[in-house]
Amino acid sequence: MLNGLNFVLAHVPSIAEVLPFYTEKLGFEVETQVPGFVQFKQPNGQGATYALSEEGNAEPKASTELWWYVDDAEATRKQLLARDIRLVEDLADQPFGRTLTIADPAGNKIYLLQLAQQ
Repeated sequence: MLNGLNFVLAHVPSIAEVLPFYTEKLGFEVETQVPGFVQFKQPNGQGATYALSEEGNAEPKASTELWWYVDDAEATRKQLLARDIRLVEDLADQPFGRTLTIADPAGNKIYLLQLAQQ
């Protein structure tokens, strides 16, 4: 029936305000951009496609969490801080791995996870 998650769309008040965060600070590459919409290339062609849609009154939703895997949470933390990205939640050890949280300029939280060694 379902074949896996393949597309995630976040609504933001202004693409112009958040796009530099994704491209310059996080290193995302734009795959498609038209007025009111931008879609990013996936690193190594893996994972669901991530895109932004402009809606002037968009507010961050707390009911959905977007998680990205990282190879090394500590190294990722250092890279984020070097790029002046504020940590919403600093490194934390969980039963399933190490986590940290950032947010885009529109307030959408981005959760980062280094899976625990099995």
